[in-house]
Amino acid sequence: MRYLLYTLSIVLIGFNAFSQQEAHFVNLPNNPYILNPAAGGMSDIIQIESTSRFQWLGYNGGPRSIMLTANSPMKMGTSVKAVDEFNVTDEKFFKTPKITTGKTKHVVGGKFINDAIGPFSRTSIYGTYAVHIPLSSSMNLGAGLGAGFTNFSINESRVVLYEENDFTYSSFLGNSASQGILDANAGLMVYSKHLYAGLSMSQALNNNVIFDNTSTMSNYNRHLFLMAKYTADINDDFAIEPTVIGKFVKNSPMAFDIGARAVINQASWFGLQYRTSNAILAQVGSNLIKNLYIAYAYEHSIGKISLAGNSTHEIQLGLYLGNNRNLKKEIKEKKVEH
Repeated sequence: MRYLLYTLSIVLIGFNAFSQQEAHFVNLPNNPYILNPAAGGMSDIIQIESTSRFQWLGYNGGPRSIMLTANSPMKMGTSVKAVDEFNVTDEKFFKTPKITTGKTKHVVGGKFINDAIGPFSRTSIYGTYAVHIPLSSSMNLGAGLGAGFTNFSINESRVVLYEENDFTYSSFLGNSASQGILDANAGLMVYSKHLYAGLSMSQALNNNVIFDNTSTMSNYNRHLFLMAKYTADINDDFAIEPTVIGKFVKNSPMAFDIGARAVINQASWFGLQYRTSNAILAQVGSNLIKNLYIAYAYEHSIGKISLAGNSTHEIQLGLYLGNNRNLKKEIKEKKVEH
């Protein structure tokens, strides 16, 4: 029994690393949909993205997060086509898609997430739907919902026992190595050409942690996220984008990422952020050929775990997809002009 209680304690301590703090991502300005199901479809293109985060490199079992996302406006009824043409001439260092407002949009999307730390792993998959309605010709309001499935599991090969032949532990692990739950998230977003601000919630169902049909004192805590970004155009070739991201979880201190990035020719960027009492963040990225963009971020910890946490890297690879060039429409418009 002593070993069973010890194992339960380790499991719950490891799980609390997930319940108190979901994965942090630095490159959120490129894709706020990561946090908010209402944030997809602000531009009339399809966005597909992969983000990988590796924390505490050099330490076996350090936190690792991998996320795949995709979102797209969809056509409803006899409305105009949902996805615009984009980068039809295949330019290098193409301009980031513009935010569009003043019309109703319907947006669908999906996310796949895998978080791991030590022997503990969580894998989730979600589908999302959002509707955006115009508040004016220059501002839209979006509301989104997401639903999916989450599996929390223990990797037995990463567990080190005090006694190698611990029958109680082996029996426990055999009955409760994983837990699957239904999950949900939701979000609101207000946006214009230069500004977006959103509020979202993850793990909205606040499910209990249950091992071997036994409820524990732990649960999948609700997380609230506040995110805002403003684009200040200095001239045609240069802009500054201040951002703030707030994270709120019950029984945990509030955390904020505050910073700004410089954007050159609407195609390349670099920036710095400060995570309150925790880390300094640096990011750099660019749009490349064939609608591909890439970004890299590095975190330098300045808190109590700075010696362990000074090697955190994040890589983001994404793709913008639009409609093919409409030559018939261009020819028709030229004839009308003449």
